Amino acid sequence: MPSVAPALHGRDALFAQGLAVIYMGLISILASGSGFALLFFPELAALSYDVFRRPLGAWARAPLLLVVTPVTTAVVGVAVAKMLPFGLLAVLLAVGISITIVHTLRSPIAPAISAGLLPVILHEDSWLYPPCILVGVILLAGTSFIWQRYSIPHLPRTEATKREKADEATELVPRRRAWIPVLLAFVIAIVALVQWTGLRLILFPPLVVIAYEMFGHPSVCPWARKPIRMPIACSLAAAGGAFFVISLGPGMLSTTLGMIWGILILQLFDLHVPPALAIALIPQIMHDLNYWYPVSVAIGTTTLSVFFIVYKSLLAKHSRNQEQGKGSELRQR
Repeated sequence: MPSVAPALHGRDALFAQGLAVIYMGLISILASGSGFALLFFPELAALSYDVFRRPLGAWARAPLLLVVTPVTTAVVGVAVAKMLPFGLLAVLLAVGISITIVHTLRSPIAPAISAGLLPVILHEDSWLYPPCILVGVILLAGTSFIWQRYSIPHLPRTEATKREKADEATELVPRRRAWIPVLLAFVIAIVALVQWTGLRLILFPPLVVIAYEMFGHPSVCPWARKPIRMPIACSLAAAGGAFFVISLGPGMLSTTLGMIWGILILQLFDLHVPPALAIALIPQIMHDLNYWYPVSVAIGTTTLSVFFIVYKSLLAKHSRNQEQGKGSELRQR
């Protein structure tokens, strides 16, 4: 999950965010200049933002998994897109296998789930997709390695020395399994909404990543603590990203502005939700972009927040019932 490790502050934080913006601008230049549009993987925005801002975070400390996990799930996504048309079965296969890969590898790189779902949503069935992702994540891992040598000494000392063992556990894959049927029910509901409305981007790829973290790590996921703000921030990020692409066309300028807009939104709402940056950049790879995209994002994220609030209330009720049951047993003894 996005790191609960200490983040850079002040000028160092601004420099880290600027580095993420420059990195995505470079990816945009490589994609347009090489003719391989698939090099532009939107989740690289989320990954770079967290890796540079939190150099001791789970994503930054796992460079090998940062490379292997999204490339592996990308292969799965292309295979599913080739075999099946868009629908519930294709979505469940892509999501289910991608989550299984994340768990099997014990990888903290949850955005890899998006890499597996994107080919199904956007019907991208080219085998060039995984190698293109490989280029982006290798570049990010290498840059991150160099960045850590400079940035780690600049972390707040009191925080940098904590590195609590609990954080190490919660940043990996969830250990409980109660969230699995809830996530499954949410995905089924979203696919039903897509088929009913005809708005496929209600199921935009980072949505499942956001849901996975909320249901799997409800006590530590940064945006799980603010389920009302999250849909607003994501919708505004989508609106800004769509506006820049519609006005300027896809490319380095609109990518840079989309990244800056997304970062400003996160700062304004005091949210650490890196997938919102991927949401802002998805318009860069959309073929029929229009302003239904931010509406779709609003529907998807609002539905997720409703699911999560209900799920959290049920968990709280279950915990109270267990405590009451234990109390009654003690009294009987």
